[in-house]
Amino acid sequence: MALVGGIALLLIAAPIAGLLAWEPVEEGNVKVVKRWGATTGEVFGPGAHFVNPVSQSTVPLSVRPQSYTMSSQQGEGTQAGRDDAITVLTEDGLRTDIDVTIRYRVDAGNAVTFYQQYRTLGAAEERLIRPSIRSVLRTEAGRLPVTDIYTGEGQTRLKQAAEKELGAEFAEAGLILEAVQVRNVELPAQYAQAVEQKEITEQRRQQKQDELEVEKLEADRKRIAAQGEADANRILSQSLDQRILTQKYIDKLDQTDTVYIPVGGDGYPQFVRSIEPGSNAGDAANVTADTSGSSGSGGSSGSTTPTTPASA
Repeated sequence: MALVGGIALLLIAAPIAGLLAWEPVEEGNVKVVKRWGATTGEVFGPGAHFVNPVSQSTVPLSVRPQSYTMSSQQGEGTQAGRDDAITVLTEDGLRTDIDVTIRYRVDAGNAVTFYQQYRTLGAAEERLIRPSIRSVLRTEAGRLPVTDIYTGEGQTRLKQAAEKELGAEFAEAGLILEAVQVRNVELPAQYAQAVEQKEITEQRRQQKQDELEVEKLEADRKRIAAQGEADANRILSQSLDQRILTQKYIDKLDQTDTVYIPVGGDGYPQFVRSIEPGSNAGDAANVTADTSGSSGSGGSSGSTTPTTPASA
């Protein structure tokens, strides 16, 4: 009976022991293996593993990306219920608040080291990440004037200094630093107003400069146009002589029914007298004009209306 009872107990206990010995690890996690409470240096990756349920145990750790935020905005960051920004003193002694986010993850290959030093992510954030980032930013900000710290170049310097310092510390603790993000630099109120006023003044100056450039371009355009018109007039005046002007005058007489012709003292139109001998002066003399009132004027010219449409 004892033998039968022992076999029955073994048949019942074996499956239970097998279930207890099976250790699953989900994706994005690792498990640190311990024997009799001490780490063995072995780490289980995702999948199924077998352990001795009597002497061995495991501790799960997430190796997914994590973020730790310190912000002045309530409801944002790790300390959501209060202003948690990092207050620093610049080179010129002004207080400035900096919002920052640290992105990191546990190094799966060094999970044992991390567990031995911090055991949990929360402990690492309070004992390593928080004091380290505050120390680095305060040291680096003390090397920058307030005029630089809020610029892109100044924030890049803060970021690079933090990544360099924290990267080494994280590696020793079994963590991987992915990025330090300087999210906002809150300037003192009075200085922020001064910076804003300076920016407004600069924008107005630039606007005036642009207006002057436009006016200068317009003046240049007008000067060029005037010079072109003057050149055209000079060329035209040089190309015209008395014969051309007379012919143009005669051509105009054919384009209207009523014309006014200046008449000289001898009763002929003045332009006819200007035509040199041998030209078409006889054609122009066929224009009939009333010269009454102009005789005796002694060479003075008057204007009359022709009795018939002028023809040339």
